[in-house]
Amino acid sequence: MCPRTLFTSVAAIAVTLAATTASAQEPVTSVHETGGEYVVSATFTVPGSPRSAREVLTDYANIPRFMPDVQSSVVVERRAGHATVEQDATPQFMWFSRKIHLVLDVEEGAEVIRFRDTSGTSFARYEGSWTIGAQNGGTQLTYALVARPAFSVPGFVLRKLLKRDAVEMIDRLQAEIRARATSE
Repeated sequence: MCPRTLFTSVAAIAVTLAATTASAQEPVTSVHETGGEYVVSATFTVPGSPRSAREVLTDYANIPRFMPDVQSSVVVERRAGHATVEQDATPQFMWFSRKIHLVLDVEEGAEVIRFRDTSGTSFARYEGSWTIGAQNGGTQLTYALVARPAFSVPGFVLRKLLKRDAVEMIDRLQAEIRARATSE
């Protein structure tokens, strides 16, 4: 192969890889702490319709099947646009392991799902949202959470745990939404 043909082939591969990388949006995840409250945010895209993504996010009873560390997720009450969901999880990070108990009051809007813990057992404040929107033939999801633990834990441990769990949650949600979108 002549040097010119080799260069052209390498350039074509580089352009193809750059285009593929640009079209697949990597999740953007951040965790910040201010005054004892931890703010988690993430934005990512998934294939399929907003309806498919919403169905996964509101499939509370099946969350333990596809979400890390969640042992139970029970729908206590459900009516149009609202759900009460009781969840137990045990996240682990290094030597830190803690059982988390939540009773989530969930408002299910068309484009935004808001949730808030009403138990106060594990968190003094735990509230957030999922924003769902169509984007370029897929769905963009934006996750926001504000959490103030009701237990003592070093800040660096909780920041790392929240970041790791957010990244893992996104990976699991992407896989589940992709699997369901394929079966549409």
